[in-house]
Amino acid sequence: MYFSKRNFRLSVFVLAVSLWIGLSPSHAQELYLDGEKAMKNIDELKLVQFTVSFMTSEYKSASTQSINNFNGAKSALRVITTGLTQELMQRIANDAYADFKAKAEANGFTLSDFDVKENLPKYMVETFPKTGNFMENCDHYQVYGDISSITVSANGEPCLCNLNLGLSGYAAKESGTQPISVSYLLGSGYLAANAKVTKNTFMNEVYNKTNVTFYPGLQVWWRSGIDIWQTKSKKGEIKINEHIYREGPAGELVTEDKTELMTYSRASMNLKVDPNKYYTDAMAVLQEANDKLIAAMVKAR
Repeated sequence: MYFSKRNFRLSVFVLAVSLWIGLSPSHAQELYLDGEKAMKNIDELKLVQFTVSFMTSEYKSASTQSINNFNGAKSALRVITTGLTQELMQRIANDAYADFKAKAEANGFTLSDFDVKENLPKYMVETFPKTGNFMENCDHYQVYGDISSITVSANGEPCLCNLNLGLSGYAAKESGTQPISVSYLLGSGYLAANAKVTKNTFMNEVYNKTNVTFYPGLQVWWRSGIDIWQTKSKKGEIKINEHIYREGPAGELVTEDKTELMTYSRASMNLKVDPNKYYTDAMAVLQEANDKLIAAMVKAR
């Protein structure tokens, strides 16, 4: 669905908010590895927490407006996901963890729980942050984009927000171990924003083009994965670097409102979750992510 295209002498504004049923943009490599040698000779995975964060909204905009291009164009799109019940999210987190555990054990690892608070230096225990389940906006992607999410811990265990997971490094040093945490972010699709200004000096024209495109399909998000904690300033990382996705919306996708002005277009879309479709697609991408991460751990070991 495209908003209208307007042509003017001197300036051309092409404003678009788009929906594509097609392949999602991806990064150059499947995994990001840094310090994965921390996994060397580790057979027991001491697990701080296993969480799945469910994206409930995402917003992106594209603009060519500036001091020197006051009449530039701007497009904006927000996608909201509704219908994610606590029961559905907990089931997915539980089953994703069970899959991770089974695959880890099949590759010779054993799993045990690691309590960060119990292993911290005593002077840090009194200021230990709040933990819980169904935590809002606690995912790792908060620093990268405008999203909202709900973080769910496997088996309903209380978890730390990603912002506070660094405490695991203090606990690792204090205990002389290398615990791991597994953090996934599950998105309902991918928003791609683009802005371009083209000048035609001969015709004395400026072309402003902006668009925000939504690629629907459940996706394990970039930078999801495993942290291997060593100290407060040192850790190993095995992370997803290429979104793992299943194409197509996991429910009914509708446009709820839109605004179309001369130099500005915006829209809001709502993905109304089909619980069966969402669960099936979520487990497919999370199981694939588990496969990739465990294979990398086996190789690093």
